[in-house]
Amino acid sequence: MPENSKIGTPEFPNSDAPGSSGYTHFADVLPQSMYVVDANGRMVRWSPWFRDRIVGKSQEEVASIDFLEQIHPEDRPLVAQRMNDILRQGVEETAEVRILLKGGPAYRWFLLIANRYEHDGRYFITGTGIDITRLKKAGIAMMQSEQRYRSMFEKADSPVFITDTDGAIVYISPAFEKIVGYTLPECVGNNFTQCCDETAPGGSALGMFREVISNGASIEASEITIRKKDGSACYVELKLQRYHDNRTEGAIGVLCDLTQRKQLERLTEFRLGLLQQSESVSIKEILQKTIDEAEKLTGSQFGFIYFLPDDSRGNPWCIWSDRVREQMEAMKGVGVRHPFNVLPFLSESIESRQPVILNEVPRTCREDFPPDHPSISRTLSVPIIEQGKVVAVFLVFNKCSSYTGNDAQWVGTLTNLVWDIVVRKRTALVEMRNQSALLQIQKMELIGQLAGGIAHDFNNMLGVILGNAELALSSDGLEPSVEENLQEIYHAAERSAEMTSQLLAFARKQTTMPIALNVDETIEDALPILQRVAGENIQIEWEPCGEECKLHIDPSQLDQILMNLCLNARDAMKGAGKIVIATKRLRIDASQSNGDHFRLPGNYAMLSVADTGCGIADRDKPHIFEPFFTTKALGKGNGLGLSSIYGIVKQNRGFVDFESEAGKGSTFRIYLPQYKKLESADVVSGSKIDTEEHPTILVVEDEPEILNLCRISLEKSGFTVITAGGPTEAITLAEENSGRIDLLLTDVVMPEMNGTDLSSKLSAISPGFRVLFMSGYSPDIVATYGVDSPLVNVIRKPFTFKALTDKVREALEAV
Repeated sequence: MPENSKIGTPEFPNSDAPGSSGYTHFADVLPQSMYVVDANGRMVRWSPWFRDRIVGKSQEEVASIDFLEQIHPEDRPLVAQRMNDILRQGVEETAEVRILLKGGPAYRWFLLIANRYEHDGRYFITGTGIDITRLKKAGIAMMQSEQRYRSMFEKADSPVFITDTDGAIVYISPAFEKIVGYTLPECVGNNFTQCCDETAPGGSALGMFREVISNGASIEASEITIRKKDGSACYVELKLQRYHDNRTEGAIGVLCDLTQRKQLERLTEFRLGLLQQSESVSIKEILQKTIDEAEKLTGSQFGFIYFLPDDSRGNPWCIWSDRVREQMEAMKGVGVRHPFNVLPFLSESIESRQPVILNEVPRTCREDFPPDHPSISRTLSVPIIEQGKVVAVFLVFNKCSSYTGNDAQWVGTLTNLVWDIVVRKRTALVEMRNQSALLQIQKMELIGQLAGGIAHDFNNMLGVILGNAELALSSDGLEPSVEENLQEIYHAAERSAEMTSQLLAFARKQTTMPIALNVDETIEDALPILQRVAGENIQIEWEPCGEECKLHIDPSQLDQILMNLCLNARDAMKGAGKIVIATKRLRIDASQSNGDHFRLPGNYAMLSVADTGCGIADRDKPHIFEPFFTTKALGKGNGLGLSSIYGIVKQNRGFVDFESEAGKGSTFRIYLPQYKKLESADVVSGSKIDTEEHPTILVVEDEPEILNLCRISLEKSGFTVITAGGPTEAITLAEENSGRIDLLLTDVVMPEMNGTDLSSKLSAISPGFRVLFMSGYSPDIVATYGVDSPLVNVIRKPFTFKALTDKVREALEAV
């Protein structure tokens, strides 16, 4: 304080003296709440209203108090600071403070207005006070109300904004800032429709606003699309209503984020669409659609699925989105693969088995990019896990903004939904292939049964033709032209007999004499013949197994397999090319035995024949083993080569498969069980028959033509022949010739009694004779009639006279 502030109290007019000599009473000219304070804060003068209403003390007591004692303790520092400013700077100060009523604790709000007053070189403070308690309470209530509503807006999850009547934003809540990405300063003054995508479906925000402003009672609601600060889209439900307060007249809007719901609806709709199409589209097409959908779902520019090399399951190693394919096509010379190593982008996801987000791709990942390849700025990779193992990785990249956990969640959900469809379709395809293979096997079995039945009937007819032709040719004095015609008939019948033999091979009903043989040695011995058959312009390469590999098979059947495969290879190469014959030992485990070929586990010898020919068209592959199916020109093939191979392999408990591509040759692989030495069967021995000069043979055959031919051919060979047209007649003849029959030549399958039962009955009547069965049926059928060793005592129809007589002599001389 200045020095003169300590001088005694100035002589102010006395407020209590009656007005005289032109003076006006002090209380009449000053506000009711008026005071004068010295530089030390002591009360100097005051109005009666101030004394009585505020201080509540006597005149003498007021003179002794400090002005700051009348101020609320919380406001005293502010008042002291203002008083000091007034005294030092001479400025007018105002303050809203609480004045204690009669010492407190009750108080009222006053607006104090004070100035500095100088008298006799001393400074004083003069002030007036206006009671603003009502206004203050109203203001505080309003402020609290505003704070309460603001708190509601700011803590609410739903974004809120307020506009004026022109649509300009005056307020946005923190939730609104979060969803659109704009801050309050960036939004204030801008029209709210600038955030709305009016071109998107449901873009009616402006129309809603106009309706709300014109009709204050309406509440408008609609689903719209808004554009965020980063350029991405967001689906929301907008509710608009008229709004006004003491400062703003306009509209208030509330947004409800529908992104999650829309994404889920979209995924559900997409999955249902895939399920409906899954039967008619391939797995690749399903995954192709999924990549395109993932790009739209996340706002990415590119995407692809990378299959781990060991787990592609027949799928391409990588499936691209439409955009990636277009980009790859635009890059000349790239081909069908990424022109860079994609594994650095996927390795972390493969190792962690979790989605991985890279919003800043390291430079090291992009070092091997071609110059014209688009840059990769952000990536999201999601592993596809099947049975606890990562089989593929789903990758999308170059989103316009950073990838978030929501993106990873939605792509992961999409991947799981689609992969479930892929697994089910893959399972269905395997079942369908197995079912198709089973049906094919059943079909071949039925065809085989039919072929066996046809071959039996043909054998009887061919036996008649061959026998009569042979008899006619043995006649003396034939004219050359007649003899030539008979020779043609005989040769045609022989070729027909070969065809029936092939049919029986296909039907696995061919009579065989299997032995243990070394595969490599057998094939090596056959190479010169195979080379002559193939021709000089075809090179045959031989790749032996190199270790002992034995089979138990009829050598003629192995020769037939080799010959037919080499003939087909020769024809496919049109006389020039290369044939590679190879053998290998291998084991088929139980895990490999459930494929399309129903392979039985075990040790196998594999024989493969590969050529460089024209290959097999896809449309022909399902039919190549069917009898009489051929792609050769009319008259160039009978379609029995591969079918006979199929039958031979099946008869020997093996299987066959092949690989072929049009224009790139074919490879056939024959799998036959390796030889396992078995105990030899006991052979029933009997005493050697002392053959007479003319042994007596009882022939039993229900076919008259065959019976007559047998009689003629045997009699010409010097045998005594007794013929019977059936079992009943044979029994009668045996009784009549008891002890004279040396050999029983009988058909196996006859109407009255089979040949085995007949031989048993005749043994009781005329013991000591040998038995030779003849049949056009297969060995397995013959065995069902009790013929246990058909390889020794059976002659297969049709047969020639020489074959019959040789077999009869062999049976008579057997020990």
